[in-house]
Amino acid sequence: MRRKKIGIMDFCGSVDITDPCYDRDVWCRMNDVKIKTGNYTCMAWYHTDKGEYDGQPYCDKHVGIIGIYLNGEIPRQRAMEEIGTIGVDAGLAGFFHNKPDFDDEAWSCFCDKVANGDVWLDDTGFYSSSGYGDGCYGVFANKKNGEITALEIRFL
Repeated sequence: MRRKKIGIMDFCGSVDITDPCYDRDVWCRMNDVKIKTGNYTCMAWYHTDKGEYDGQPYCDKHVGIIGIYLNGEIPRQRAMEEIGTIGVDAGLAGFFHNKPDFDDEAWSCFCDKVANGDVWLDDTGFYSSSGYGDGCYGVFANKKNGEITALEIRFL
């Protein structure tokens, strides 16, 4: 997989890990996950499928993993442990600090904002399209001295 740095964000010590369409009370999101305070580098890993279908070659690129890493320190994947799973219903997922519940108008504006592209970093959080789409995805964490210093959502 090829990785790309998207930017840096301070999540103020906690993140909601979710599909942005879900309100706070939905069971398939992770709320208020405590992380070590600091600046997190937001990264996306891309996976490219190549092959042939009905005799025609294809090449399809998907976001395979998104992650946030304190001070840009990316741990080995094997060093991270699965701490939960999230559901995806809008084909999007990510990391947010106090993600608001959207009314219909706010959700429509949000959808307009993400009409183009596959990864976004803005004042609401860091999020991306979810690999092959809707489903259930693992959330992985790296800890140092008992504090989470890295999180990933693994789509593929």
